Amino acid sequence: MKTVLDLNHLEAKAFFLKEESYCAFELPEYFSFQTLIAKLADELKGKTLKECTTGTKPKNIDDVNYILLNNKDGKFAWRPFQLIHPAMYVFLVNELTQEENWNLVQDRFKEFALNDKIECHSVPVAENNDKPDKQNQIYEWWQKVEQRSLALALEYNHLLQLDIADCYGSIYTHTIPWALHSMGESKKPEIRDNIALIGVSIDKHIQAMSFGQTNGIPQGSVLMDFIAEMVLGYGDSLITEELERLNILDYKIIRYRDDYRIFTNNPHRSLEIAKVLSEVLSKLNFKINSSKTHSTDDVVLGSLKPDKIHWIYNKRKTDNIQQWLIQLYALGKEYPNSGALFKETKHFLDWLQYKEESEDGLDIQNAEILISILVNLAYNNPRLFALVSASLSFVLSKIVDANKQKELMLKIKNKFSQLPNTSYLNVWLQRLTYKIDPKIIYTGKLCDKVIDRSIQLWNSDWLNPKIKKIVEESTIIKEDIIEKVEIQFSKEETEQLGEFDKLFS
Repeated sequence: MKTVLDLNHLEAKAFFLKEESYCAFELPEYFSFQTLIAKLADELKGKTLKECTTGTKPKNIDDVNYILLNNKDGKFAWRPFQLIHPAMYVFLVNELTQEENWNLVQDRFKEFALNDKIECHSVPVAENNDKPDKQNQIYEWWQKVEQRSLALALEYNHLLQLDIADCYGSIYTHTIPWALHSMGESKKPEIRDNIALIGVSIDKHIQAMSFGQTNGIPQGSVLMDFIAEMVLGYGDSLITEELERLNILDYKIIRYRDDYRIFTNNPHRSLEIAKVLSEVLSKLNFKINSSKTHSTDDVVLGSLKPDKIHWIYNKRKTDNIQQWLIQLYALGKEYPNSGALFKETKHFLDWLQYKEESEDGLDIQNAEILISILVNLAYNNPRLFALVSASLSFVLSKIVDANKQKELMLKIKNKFSQLPNTSYLNVWLQRLTYKIDPKIIYTGKLCDKVIDRSIQLWNSDWLNPKIKKIVEESTIIKEDIIEKVEIQFSKEETEQLGEFDKLFS
């Protein structure tokens, strides 16, 4: 498939300025950032960050970006999604896609890919077809990672899988200029602060939106996925150099973002390569996640996720909703937050939509029991928040008694309130309850924005008045859509859900 690297600088700019690239995690359909991004793109054309600021520097403000906390495991782990300040986002896209800068970036990625023994398949897909970008990215993973791995079982007898712990949170922003201009050059005093160099400029922009911090990059946009690929691709080239120095030649590595699959013909060689990979990545501030390291001599089964194998062996087809949900719940207990669980929960939601549109309609029995199973499924598997919220909408909509609906909704809210760091979940609970009772309060600025349009997500005090006004007065709520919201999610909503890529994995 065509990737963003196959685009010229103008096409790349248009790609990154799409709202699907700006916000890569799912939100209810009444949120839209396209108008705001487009207005800022027009206003900021040809302008630099420095030209548009006041006396207050953005790096001295701690709430430039909006951080949306998402519970990660149903316990105390969490992951911060960020909606980058839209003006800062446009500034960064403009810098990156200047023709000279974009040509340099493309050339560097070509250098990263010179070793055909290391394949990277996670550069953002930019295929021009009728499918959403996320769906194309998922297909790319399936075809180039899973299917490619199965084919490599013809050539190799051993597979070692490992990944980086907290990849985005570990990225040291100074490694971005290392990646684009080499470590040696980037550390020279005359280079270190030269914002005319695109690597330094990206570094400075990320620091400016992150309270001056150099540890970690925001997660939640395709732009940041691409910037992460710069550092990881640079890592590929350093790994290549070290393997060549050690005369290690018989191997294949497939990388998808921070996941590595090492194919060899004996486990000893795999460990040698893993040692090199670990040592090289440590120089870029990365650590290998030992709990997710897997070694096997069965390359066929090893190429498939364990949760997928489990589901293939244990799935029992049924149209009994309660039995189906119990199967999903059991899969979630065995493989929490897994890809198979996500895919099959999406399948369940699609089936609800299909039955609802069928001649006989969707028949719901024992609604409170179904709600209980669904809520507990999502409680233990936060990756499912959006899908379960949509599924709950089909069940709740079949309850005729409005008071009973509200009673059950409050039970759902109270159950989830026991989890920490749920501002992302709250966005979806609010969508679920908005028609039942829009006055039910959920914490988080995105939820506040639905009730009070004057709420500001981003601190814009660092911008000149004209640009600040655009940010603060442009709506991100589609009024026509929010007025038509029903309890039950629409077909358009359910179709759009579930095309995540690997954002939660």
